[in-house]
Amino acid sequence: MHIEQSTLPSGLTVVSGTMPDFESAALLVMVNAGARDEIAAHNGVAHFLEHMAFKGTATRSAFDIAVQIECLGADINAFTSREVTAYYIDGPRDVMGEALTILGDVLTASRFAAADIDLERGVIAQEIARRNDNPGALCGEGLYATAYPGHAMGRTVLGDPEFVAGATREDLLGFIGQHYLTGRMVVVATGNIEHAWLVDRVAAAFAALPQGTTGQTRTKPEYTGGQYLHVRKDFSQVNMALAFPSVALDAPGQIAHQLLAAALGDGMSSPLFQEVREKRGLVYGVGAFSSHADDGGLLGISAGMTPDNLGAVLETSCIEARRCTETIGARDFMRARNMFLAQLASVKERPFPLARYLAGQFFRHGVARGPEGDIARIRAVAIDELRDAAREVFAGAPTLSLVGPMGEADYLATVRAAFA
Repeated sequence: MHIEQSTLPSGLTVVSGTMPDFESAALLVMVNAGARDEIAAHNGVAHFLEHMAFKGTATRSAFDIAVQIECLGADINAFTSREVTAYYIDGPRDVMGEALTILGDVLTASRFAAADIDLERGVIAQEIARRNDNPGALCGEGLYATAYPGHAMGRTVLGDPEFVAGATREDLLGFIGQHYLTGRMVVVATGNIEHAWLVDRVAAAFAALPQGTTGQTRTKPEYTGGQYLHVRKDFSQVNMALAFPSVALDAPGQIAHQLLAAALGDGMSSPLFQEVREKRGLVYGVGAFSSHADDGGLLGISAGMTPDNLGAVLETSCIEARRCTETIGARDFMRARNMFLAQLASVKERPFPLARYLAGQFFRHGVARGPEGDIARIRAVAIDELRDAAREVFAGAPTLSLVGPMGEADYLATVRAAFA
């Protein structure tokens, strides 16, 4: 694998990850703007734009885009997160030139016709309705809203239904004008792609992108913590997410925090899974997670259980988390480290995951070098660093999110007592 990076005179950065002998390839355009860059009154505009991307341009209808991409044997899609929005195509390497032309058209000449906006607001309403029927998704949103109240990081990515119902073309174009600028975007192609060829094609396909780097509106979220209860008697299970403040992406010790979560609860042999499910039979699924943004993070535990098991799951989960502040088992450390090494190894062998990795790396560091640096950092982490990370994390204020048919009670008191 060979990685090259160039910046066009317009300020748009182009990255190639050449993977010799690969017949498949991936093309990704990532914008360094997501739900956290929205104002409260426009919560959901970044996600709405993702939906509108493939609804038609000045020269292509939505049907034309779909037909042309699929006749190439490729797939086109997009995603929105709290921090980025991305548009991508993957398929055979020999169609990437045509794919670039189509994606450039989508991102520089979309019509945003009123009829299409009206149609898509109904589609997004259906997506929100589906989310409202998903207890795990509701639990996650409650966790963020409680951890970061009053901040964009605490708001939903899908959007406020009221905004979605009334969003206008001007709202969409306003967000584009503020954030879809050459200095806040990167184009990445991976596969058997020649860098000079890619630079020339990107320069032509994205020539109409507005130039600049302005529009950054981010403020650091203030972690608060607390308890979120969403009582739903129509659900059979209670979904639980318990989190503590962690560190930012690429902060000192961040990899130790990620490995801590994996050591605690990633895999069937993890202490959390063994104690909560295998030995006690309290749940079907339980695990630990860590999530890291540019300026903060969360580390915690998630599970689903019947209401009568909620107290026992909370107590047992806290006991296992607290044990990490005393010692980390050598076997758990080895499992966590090797799982991450395996994941990074697979990134080097798949075009789309590599493209997504390189884009994120560029936004964090200004340069995309590939996963070798992270692999070296993981190998350099010592087992005691995980214990130190646990002491730091679990000394923080907890956030507890519960969704399901539980009663109204101070469940957070159980957590606070466990870590007292």
